[in-house]
Amino acid sequence: MRSTRRMAVLLLGALWLAGCGSGGEQGAAADSPAAAESQPAAAESEATSGGAVDAALASTGESLFTSRGCTACHTIGSGRLVGPDLAGVTQRRPDAFVIGMIVNPDSMLANNDDAKALLGEYYTPMTNQGVTVEDAEALLAFLKVKGAE
Repeated sequence: MRSTRRMAVLLLGALWLAGCGSGGEQGAAADSPAAAESQPAAAESEATSGGAVDAALASTGESLFTSRGCTACHTIGSGRLVGPDLAGVTQRRPDAFVIGMIVNPDSMLANNDDAKALLGEYYTPMTNQGVTVEDAEALLAFLKVKGAE
């Protein structure tokens, strides 16, 4: 019984670690700079409507923030961890930057000076989680709501 639990915990840990570094098919297809440029622009228009944040989308983003493991590296208002505290990130960075870092961090870290500066400060690259543009839009909406509190 005890070894079964231990095995389950080890398996879950291994799956979680594999997910953190996995780019998935979405990430592989989005590694080109052209893809990085087009995805954030499309996502930017979906996360908000006339400046107002979609509450349902923000709620989905909150669930994703937890289920995708974002809390392993980020807080919102509780200080830095492995990555930056995300409180106010949507006031400091354009929507396209936030979406780009979520959807295609590899390309952002290779091509964006602000992303490179963050890497220089935190020493740990944002991992490509294979997040879809739709999920990134929800995460952005959540960050706009939660980060402004």
